[in-house]
Formats: sequence, C-alpha cells, structure tokens
Amino acid sequence: MAENGLIKTLSGHSDGVLALAFSPCGKFLATAGEDDTIRLWSVPDGIEIKALQAHDGDVRAVAFGPDGDVFASASWDKSVKIWRTADCATLASASAHGAPVNCLAFSPDGKLLYSGSDDATIKVLSSPEAGLKSTLEPGIGDIKALAVSPKGLIAAGGMELQVLDPDGNLLKDNDSYVYGVRALAFSPDGRLLAAGTGMEKRLELWDAEKLEEAGSVKDSDWINCVAFTPDGKAVATGGTAVKLWDAATGACLKTFEGHSDEIYSVDISPDGRLIASASNDRTVKLWAL
Repeated sequence: MAENGLIKTLSGHSDGVLALAFSPCGKFLATAGEDDTIRLWSVPDGIEIKALQAHDGDVRAVAFGPDGDVFASASWDKSVKIWRTADCATLASASAHGAPVNCLAFSPDGKLLYSGSDDATIKVLSSPEAGLKSTLEPGIGDIKALAVSPKGLIAAGGMELQVLDPDGNLLKDNDSYVYGVRALAFSPDGRLLAAGTGMEKRLELWDAEKLEEAGSVKDSDWINCVAFTPDGKAVATGGTAVKLWDAATGACLKTFEGHSDEIYSVDISPDGRLIASASNDRTVKLWAL
C-alpha cells in the first residue's frame, strides 16, 4: 500500500469514469463512464470480471439493488437499464425520459427504481421489470442528484434541493444555491442527508428528520460527490482529491491524493475498509480507509 493510502488503480475505461458503486456484499465494484461501458470488478484485488457495451452514450450513474441481485445504469442516451449481477445479463430497459438520465436510486425494498433526468422529471420504475409506475415533477429543472432514505424519503437535487415523501409530496425545499446541488446521500440510519454543491465548494449536512440544515463545510475544492461511511460518522467527498469529513464536527479527517483529473464519484465499501473513486483521468482508485 502506498503512503497516501492507495491500494490499487483500476485501468480499463478508455474515457472519463463518471460513476461507481460497491455491491451490498462488498465483493464487486461497478464502474461506468464516457466510453459508454459498465465494468464489473472483483474487490479488493481489482480484477476486471466483465466489460459491458451498455449504452449508446455516457453512462452517468450505476446503483445496486439492496439485495445485490441486480444493478441499474442510467445514460446520456435517455435510457435506464437493469442488469442481473450474477451474469451481467440485461433484464430490462426503459426509455421513459425525454433527455439524458443523470442519477439513480433504489427504494429500500428494492422494488422501485428512481431515475432523475435533464427533462426535469423523476421516473419511478418497477424493479427488475423497469415498468413505469409514475412520474414526479419537482419543478427544479434538471435533476442532477437523487437519494432515497431507509424510510423512503426522496431527496432530489438540481438548482434547488427538495425532500419528498414516498408518494412524491413536497416536504422541504431549499433554493439558496448559486449553481445547485450536484450530489446527495443519506446516512445508513437515515438521520442525515449530505449534499455536495459542486462549484460552490460546500458540503451541507441536513437533519433528515427535522428537515433543517445541521451544518456545512466550505472547502477549497469542488464537491462533486458524497458518500457516508457505514457507521454514518464520516462523509467522503471528491473534487480534485478524495476527502473524509467528520459528520458531527465538519473536520477534515483525511485527504487522499493521486488522481490527475477531476473526481466524479466516490463510494465506501460495506465493511468500511475501502473508498473507491472515479475520475476523468480514466481510472478508478481503491484507497484504504
């Protein structure tokens, strides 16, 4: 292991890597990017298991269902696909959006898949069939980020931050942004919501039960992506470096440097031992947490 905590660099994508996600069992890492592919890797050895020519455009999001049996992808080609993890077979495809799809989130029971798009809507799809159940229209423009809490609350980010109940009714709206919200994540217990504001270089932490801001950190770096540790005590972010923040105090606990370009996605393994980061430098890096 390198002094900076780097365990492994995964090289396989031929263009920028936009998204990644650990499987719930922690044995797999799915990555996706501007080369229109999804790649499945074994963890922690970083061996590529499968490369999928998945979409006809940038793959902008990947997400595993809560039981890990399926994963989903969203693309610039306006489609959402659901895949079987065991053999990477395509189970279903949906073309319900009228513009590129930027983000995905499964419901807590895995029966629903939410997708957010530049068409300003959130589509609610069945899983694994990808049938359209309903359409939510938050009225905040392009949907750039989505997260669903263990209780089914839906957080949507664009030029504003909104929190909706499971039926899509508005509970909270915050429009105090210059550039908007780029990334969202609920803590595993559902009590906190982390919001990354991208170019505004601010990490916000919200009390998801009281629906009020609990604190924020102003950084010198962009905050393009956010992910909680399994115990909910820390938040990882990505910009030019990966940073780990104390969720209670806002203190920066650790910085991981090594990418040569912007970082677009971070995730933390279910056992809390690894951070994965995806970058425009075409690589994915695994760091020791």
